[in-house]
Amino acid sequence: MSWVSKRSLILFLVVALAAAIGMAGQGAPGTRAAAPNVTTEMDQSPPDGSAVAPGTTVTYTVTVTLATGQASSLTIQMTGTANLTDKALVCTSTAQGAADTTGPGGGPSCKWDGPVIADTFTFTFSGKVSGPVADLLAGSVVCTDTNSSNTCGDEATGDQVAIADSDGDIGPVAVAATPDATSEVTQSPPGNSIVAHGTPVTYTVTVVTGSVLAVPMTIQLKEDADLTGRTLTCTSTTNGPADVTGPGGAPSCMWSAPVAAGLFTFVFSGDAVGAIDDAVPAATSVVCSDTNANNQCDDELAGNRVALADSDGDTGPLSIIPPPDVTSEVDQAPAGGTVIANGAHATYTVTVTLATAQSEALTIQLRGDGNLTNRTLTCTSTTNGAADVTGAGGTPTCMWTGPLVAGVFTMVFAGDATGTVGDAIPSNLSMVCTDLNSSNSCIDETPYYTVALADANGDVGPLTFQTTFKLVLPVVAKD
Repeated sequence: MSWVSKRSLILFLVVALAAAIGMAGQGAPGTRAAAPNVTTEMDQSPPDGSAVAPGTTVTYTVTVTLATGQASSLTIQMTGTANLTDKALVCTSTAQGAADTTGPGGGPSCKWDGPVIADTFTFTFSGKVSGPVADLLAGSVVCTDTNSSNTCGDEATGDQVAIADSDGDIGPVAVAATPDATSEVTQSPPGNSIVAHGTPVTYTVTVVTGSVLAVPMTIQLKEDADLTGRTLTCTSTTNGPADVTGPGGAPSCMWSAPVAAGLFTFVFSGDAVGAIDDAVPAATSVVCSDTNANNQCDDELAGNRVALADSDGDTGPLSIIPPPDVTSEVDQAPAGGTVIANGAHATYTVTVTLATAQSEALTIQLRGDGNLTNRTLTCTSTTNGAADVTGAGGTPTCMWTGPLVAGVFTMVFAGDATGTVGDAIPSNLSMVCTDLNSSNSCIDETPYYTVALADANGDVGPLTFQTTFKLVLPVVAKD
């Protein structure tokens, strides 16, 4: 071989070696191994450590700021999970619009084709929880996508930047369990009773749980607007008093998580001012896993609620005893305004018409003036006969024992005046009432069961006692 040939061979080998070295450093034709110049942040809602109901939507938002443009594509990729269903992925950027390629399945990813200019990119991934969701931060990256495959798994480590979580809200999400609970609701007075207006009604709810609950637990009873003057007390043998109580609306008590197994007692009382509905069964009478800790069960999924039970059947509707359905008229003789002499006889006739039959006693009561003596009292009814009890002294009263049929009731009270007689109508002592305790008195009944006696013709009024007398003396003339 000649010297020239040897020289040519050496030059060829040098060039070939240089080319090989260049190819190895460059990688695939038209690409360059370089990580994108980015800052990143991932946010999660609900945040790390949450316990949610199945079907709750969890959203991850990744914000990527690219400081330097690049020739190759840019891909954002999250770690995936099989425990999110109905997945959705939306990717946008401030200057370059929506991603050119999105893939919500597996490890969700979005790609903007190169060249890519400096910009802010937003990646929003969401899905509904079907099981526990792990921490998805690890393995979530943004990369220079040299082969534009919309995945970072096939890129060199040097082409990837791990996504950051500076505020620490990325982490596992637990699935709330249905409370392991049995219950019993008792009611006093018991269901299907007929009670007086204003009667206190008490519900005692007892709940026993068999296991620890990782989320708050709430006991809730059906709302009834006709219970006023409410009180609510909630305690637990293992968790102490409820952390939150709400006697208004649908009364509820919540114990904060974790909730130890034990006995829970919920005592709710209110005064019945109208008919009370059955509290159990009712869609809103439940014990629930309160995943959003708002002391309500209505906003929880059905799988998080357990209906309250009434095994002894004492919980039920309550009816209210109605007030008397009456009209009245009082007449007086002599009429009000008359000037009377000592011993003048005054008579009051009270006529009451009962339009609707009632089960309870009915009492008529009239103001009795202390200046009326020699009193008489007669009470009759067209349909119910003579009064069962009468009382002429003090404030005269007549009572008919129930049940009563509709009809006309007449009370005639009379006495002799020994001084001025006051006005009997209007007076807070002159009334007709449903006499719930059959006391022959209306004073001890609530205003709901009393009706003032009326004087439509205005003849009832004070009688003025004559205090000035004219003395006539005979004059005898002297002779």
